[in-house]
Amino acid sequence: MIDTLYVLRFAQWVKFTILKVFFLMFFSWYTIALPEKLFNDSYSTVIESSEGELLSAHIAADGQWRFPENSEVPYKMEKCIIEFEDNNFYYHFGVSFKGIVRALKQNFSNKRVISGGSTITMQVIRMMRKNPPRTYREKIVEMILATRLEFGYSKKEILAFYTSHAPFGNNVVGLDAASWRYFGRKSSQLSWAESATLAVLPNAPGLIYPGKNHSSLLAKRNRLLKRLFEAGQMNQLEYALAISEPIPDAPLRLPQLAPHLMQEYLLKHPEGVKIRSTLQWKEQKMVMQVLNQHAQVLRDNRIMNGAVLVSEIETGKVIAYVGNTELEDAEYSGAVNCIKAARSSGSVLKPILYAKSIQEGLITPTLLLSDLPSKFGSYSPTNFTGQFEGVVPANRALSRSLNIPMVHLLQNYGLHKFHHDLKTNGFSTVNRSANHYGLSLILGGAEITMWDLNQTYLAMAQQLQNIKTTELSVDSEAENYGLQSILFSKSAIYETFEALLEVNRPDEDNNWKAFDASERIAWKTGTSFGFRDGWAVGVSGKYVVTVWVGNADGEGRPGLTGVKAAAPIMFDIFRHLPKGKWFKKPESEYQKMKICSKSGHKAGNFCTEASFEFLPKSCANVPVCPYHQMVHLNSSGDARVTSECAEPDQMIHKKWFVLPPMVEQFYRFNHPEYIVLPNFAPECLTSVQDKAIGLIYPKPNAKIVLAKELDGNRGSTLFEATHRNPTLKVYWHIDNEFIGTTTGVHQLTLQPEIGKHTLTLVDENGITL
Repeated sequence: MIDTLYVLRFAQWVKFTILKVFFLMFFSWYTIALPEKLFNDSYSTVIESSEGELLSAHIAADGQWRFPENSEVPYKMEKCIIEFEDNNFYYHFGVSFKGIVRALKQNFSNKRVISGGSTITMQVIRMMRKNPPRTYREKIVEMILATRLEFGYSKKEILAFYTSHAPFGNNVVGLDAASWRYFGRKSSQLSWAESATLAVLPNAPGLIYPGKNHSSLLAKRNRLLKRLFEAGQMNQLEYALAISEPIPDAPLRLPQLAPHLMQEYLLKHPEGVKIRSTLQWKEQKMVMQVLNQHAQVLRDNRIMNGAVLVSEIETGKVIAYVGNTELEDAEYSGAVNCIKAARSSGSVLKPILYAKSIQEGLITPTLLLSDLPSKFGSYSPTNFTGQFEGVVPANRALSRSLNIPMVHLLQNYGLHKFHHDLKTNGFSTVNRSANHYGLSLILGGAEITMWDLNQTYLAMAQQLQNIKTTELSVDSEAENYGLQSILFSKSAIYETFEALLEVNRPDEDNNWKAFDASERIAWKTGTSFGFRDGWAVGVSGKYVVTVWVGNADGEGRPGLTGVKAAAPIMFDIFRHLPKGKWFKKPESEYQKMKICSKSGHKAGNFCTEASFEFLPKSCANVPVCPYHQMVHLNSSGDARVTSECAEPDQMIHKKWFVLPPMVEQFYRFNHPEYIVLPNFAPECLTSVQDKAIGLIYPKPNAKIVLAKELDGNRGSTLFEATHRNPTLKVYWHIDNEFIGTTTGVHQLTLQPEIGKHTLTLVDENGITL
């Protein structure tokens, strides 16, 4: 009897232990039954505007329109799904035994599976497991995992899993994608009828959806709407309106308002993400429309591509990003993102040099710069118009985009220093040496991107508005400060923008003149060599707008200039943007100084007209006016004399504005008020010329042999002259082309072309050799 009792107790202990082990094993499995990440699907890359509107979407890697998961389920959609799929959703723990019993009865009575009795939670598990075959064993696994899902997640999260991964017919997965594909708007804006239409689709996504089995879909939707009405979810009027709404005939194309920005994000996020960009939906759409309207006209001249970038000064964020015109034909490279493409800069870098020159104290806004035929070694730039003014105020040289004065200014400022400035200021494609570009750097010799150009002008505007400089961004999450080096003083920026306000609009375009009164815009255009690129960049009190127009393949076209092709687009965009107040003058960086009215230099003792002006403090470093002189005339005042040929008491002493003869030749044409300095009296001519300028090397009629350098290029030779007055400037010319100025030591290293040349030297008094 004792042995039997012992055996029974031992058997019970073994049974209990086995059950305990089984339970522990089951519990251990149960706790880790669900993966850390429920769904490992590929997703569409989705770009939204700053307001949450869909701008562009790219299909997922598996060919499905499946937007990234959304944790929010709109109210109407929630009510429709729960009423149709699982009206006891908020009251069960993942499994509805009432639903299972009902499904079993229906299946047995019909001798086939017509109902699964699945809850929304169980359907989430089924979707997570990639829809395995429907078996009773699989149903048990789904039920167990559904309870586990209920323990780990809230009802709101489970419903969001369902709406994000449910199939909605065709190749559309998830509520967000379905809302845009079938109704062209986000799910939070759907009506009751639209929500009910989508709610019934996951039940049989391969059989009915907009465009397939229209009548069955309509009937199914209306039955759901009736149930919602009877359940008190909508009133009589809402129900009547919902029933009357039609069903979409076919899926819609998704918006593609930022296809080139999409290219950039696909490189960074190939797995698919939802991105809330800084782009503003209204402005992005407007910019696309403006660009494509102008593109229709430009195509008549076979100018096929263009791009626009608009940034907001206050935040540094991009509000419009259009990388190309709407050209689907691959022949015209419409897919190329021209915002990130390196193109010849034309003249758009001139304002940067102007600002730096003011900051360095090289110029005042009205200081005269040389504008006459010039040669810099083997480089001979010309003005776009082919005309010359002799000398021109610096601000006018900038506003009229004259090439030769800016090349002289670059030479004076320093090529290597300016090259360093560009690289430091973020021009990432200026990646060759300064010597490679040479002085053509200021006229389009380097390639830049729209992005970098917009960034620099934005940094200047932010500096002027006392805004902490930000990195240009299209990502609403980015708040990177101090990434853009500020190379300018506020006063230099202000004077540059003021000069750019004076840019002349084309006379034939009256609309542009009318625009002047609506808002102050500092703007600059640029045209590359061969008419391959047309640029326009403008700064208002609120925005920076950058435009590029051309052909992506580099083909040049007559008339492809910044003024004619790019600037009209820029001004049209500014017309549609909100207006802002112009920049305040940074008065703390200014001081009063006496300036020669004619030359823009600091006024000297011989200046005939001078005024006190508030200028950047750096302008105090500008030299005294070199053009005004005290001239000694004979008693009749019609000829110059010296103490060697006339008695001092018979001289007339007069202050005179004197330009070098080569400059006078061009200056007089545009300035009829200019009075030429009288010639020396005959009795003084010999003594003046004999003792003024002497040429040391080369001698007249000399033959010069230039040896080749080690790199195979033609070598150079040193020209040298002397002057009796070491303080006077000597102007050098070869074949009537200005090549340089010397003071003190009169030496120039030159590379003349093969052939005969005439060398002419002129000093400040007009003495010529």
